[in-house]
Amino acid sequence: MQKTKSKLLCRSCDLVVQLPPYKKGYSCICPQCKSSLRSANKVSLENLAIVSIASVIMLFTSLTLPFMSISSYGISQSMSLTTIVTILRRDWSLLMYLCILFTFLCPLVMHLIVIGIVFFKLTVTRRIANIYSFCHLFCMVDVFILGVIVSLVKLVALANVDFHSGFYSAILFAMLMVWCYSKGSPYTIWNLLQRHDTELKYAHIGMRGIDQGLIMCRHCGMVYKRKKRALSKDSNQQYTDSYLYQGAVHCPRCNHANDYRAISCYQKTIALLLSAVIIYVPSNIYPIMVTEYLGTAVGSNIIDGVISLWGMNSYFVAMVIFIASICIPMLKILCILWLMYASKYGFKRNPSKYNKLYRIVLFIGRWSMIDVFVVIIMSTVVRMSGLLTISPGIAIVFFSFTVLLTMLAAEEYDERLLWDHALSTRSHTLLDEEGRVINDDKDSDAILNPNAKELLVKNYERLKGSVAKQDSEHPTEE
Repeated sequence: MQKTKSKLLCRSCDLVVQLPPYKKGYSCICPQCKSSLRSANKVSLENLAIVSIASVIMLFTSLTLPFMSISSYGISQSMSLTTIVTILRRDWSLLMYLCILFTFLCPLVMHLIVIGIVFFKLTVTRRIANIYSFCHLFCMVDVFILGVIVSLVKLVALANVDFHSGFYSAILFAMLMVWCYSKGSPYTIWNLLQRHDTELKYAHIGMRGIDQGLIMCRHCGMVYKRKKRALSKDSNQQYTDSYLYQGAVHCPRCNHANDYRAISCYQKTIALLLSAVIIYVPSNIYPIMVTEYLGTAVGSNIIDGVISLWGMNSYFVAMVIFIASICIPMLKILCILWLMYASKYGFKRNPSKYNKLYRIVLFIGRWSMIDVFVVIIMSTVVRMSGLLTISPGIAIVFFSFTVLLTMLAAEEYDERLLWDHALSTRSHTLLDEEGRVINDDKDSDAILNPNAKELLVKNYERLKGSVAKQDSEHPTEE
């Protein structure tokens, strides 16, 4: 565990912060944007590997043992988790691939990588770290288990449901996987390949990374310098943000192209959001689930399902489906558009509030997949030939891609742009005479006080000169 002070570049606002030695139970928060910099309870890679072994055991147990059974009108139907693959492969192979990828393959690969590193001395390469990052982004075990619970509430109204040992093993697997997901950040794996903070050794605390030529890779978290960077001034001899984009520089750790801010951030985000909106329309028009009862097939879209659950007095489940499948996708699209407006043309005060909104959008993004898993579970379990059969509708494919596109749009957006816009005319007012950050959540007297402002400007210019001298003394290799 870390026992000395260290410097960190905040991913949310680009501020260089010095962290105190690690102490269990004490978390570190960015003084400027209030985002979390370090957890209060760090977990070693060895402990993570031990829990991963237990999680893998529970995964294979849940796959091999009976999961649940359903009976109605003297007809009984049982299923295991492997039944999902068998049924979907026959009718909906695309859904089968998505289900396997999000709920089984991604968590399994994450566990195997951690176990291999700790117990089999697996050498971390760029490819392994990329695979782990991908699996961490699309791991949705917790969403799948919640989908199972919602499905059970629906099934109880149709038939008698009995749970078997595979169901309880899956619950334990989900709990262990969520713990590993929260503790096993991809940056932990990337840091085994190469340290991320080498260039921060000479960085000035209380200044933004962009003002010191520091670039943070948004893929692996590596902090490195741009050689021969250019600073520009306006007519009043004040530094401007016209040097935000100077061309791509490849990360020395993961080889991803980066700039001071995400390259083509607005264009990529808008393109993904527009695609999500286009696909979202048919996902709400066409049936998402087809119920065949006594030879009569009836299709229902998302709204029909919510109304049906409400009529069955399943108010909580109806609200969960309505919020996750209707409200969240629409709110995500609107929130990302609002964040883009705020970072380009919006208000310059209190950007930390927009940071919180962005983190909420990131957190809730994948929970819209709950309706997809509900349909998959229902179509797998309810297969009573000649009496009742539930099958996925074409809208489930559209809806799945809508969720994935909004997730990618949120990932493409660079929240540091919120602070660039807010500080574009008064970036020096965040520092006092010792280089410490001034809290600007409210109307700060220091900003309005001419004497204090003059002192801050002088200090900012002093730090600028120190940075230029530092660049000449410690040049960065291309």
